[in-house]
Amino acid sequence: MLIALSITLELATPSAYSYLSLLSAAAPLAALYYRTGWVVAVAATGAAGMIALQIDQGRAYSSHFGVDFGANAVIAGAAVFFTVSTARSSRRLERVQALAEAAQRALLRPLPRRVGPVAMAGFYRAADAEALVGGDLYGVRQSAWGTRMILGDVRGKGNGAVATVATALATFREAAAVQKSLGDVAERIETALVLDSTDAHDEELFVTAVLLEFPADEPVVRLLNRGHPPVLLMDADGVRPLDAPFALPLGLGPMLGAPRQDEVTHRLADGDLLVAYSDGITEARDAQDRFYPLTARLDSHFTGHTGHRRSPARVAEFIEQDVGAWAEALKDDAVVLVLERTA
Repeated sequence: MLIALSITLELATPSAYSYLSLLSAAAPLAALYYRTGWVVAVAATGAAGMIALQIDQGRAYSSHFGVDFGANAVIAGAAVFFTVSTARSSRRLERVQALAEAAQRALLRPLPRRVGPVAMAGFYRAADAEALVGGDLYGVRQSAWGTRMILGDVRGKGNGAVATVATALATFREAAAVQKSLGDVAERIETALVLDSTDAHDEELFVTAVLLEFPADEPVVRLLNRGHPPVLLMDADGVRPLDAPFALPLGLGPMLGAPRQDEVTHRLADGDLLVAYSDGITEARDAQDRFYPLTARLDSHFTGHTGHRRSPARVAEFIEQDVGAWAEALKDDAVVLVLERTA
């Protein structure tokens, strides 16, 4: 369009006026939007238009034309060089992003629909829209003592938080398979975090976490809460937090000399659901600066005669959509797991 406009103006206006500079602008503008082949085509079209105009006007061999054509060629060459360099940088960035995504997906693996007797659903959102992994974490591991899970929240954000997520998850996956109790699993994670804290010279490195265990031979859940928001129970009576003794977050126990905290056991009935989440959900704010009332929203939507049918997938989907409607944007990492013991 710019080339056509330039040629039209050049032909329609007196010879005292020149619009050939518009031809020189065509290639740089094309470089902002198109790939190398199209930029070369635009540059060639502009050069052909310039030559045709000069021949038509009888100035093809003037010194003025040589200067204009040379300047146009330099600008077009710079535009092509810019396009080639940008394409190379884009390909390099794509490769780096692909490697980063692969590393993040290996760290925070996709949530399975079922592990052992537990059906599950959930979602994960990093506060950084460009990242797949933030400072929240979850993990699932089958063991001789049942299906074990962890959901946690690392202090801080960014690369430092991701490194702590990696330590906590790697230790959980190993410890959950070999340790007899959730308390032992928590101690192994805590030891790993203390070592990381020493190496990083960070005395405030910690993880709030909840650990769950579903034995294969009885309808119960064993629960260990280390400074994390309480797990919610959704049963026939409504939605309420499960009782669990208070304990310090993982990583702070040895520092403050806190005693070991063991798990508590809760019996589950058919159809009971458990909802574990991070504070990125309950600290989401609406336009009036009100926190998202997770328990109340679940209770009003799924309890009573007008309550909707419950399943892990339905509850997880409702929370994701409802908190998204409540808050314009989540300012913190957020994770939700909805669990049901079905066998």
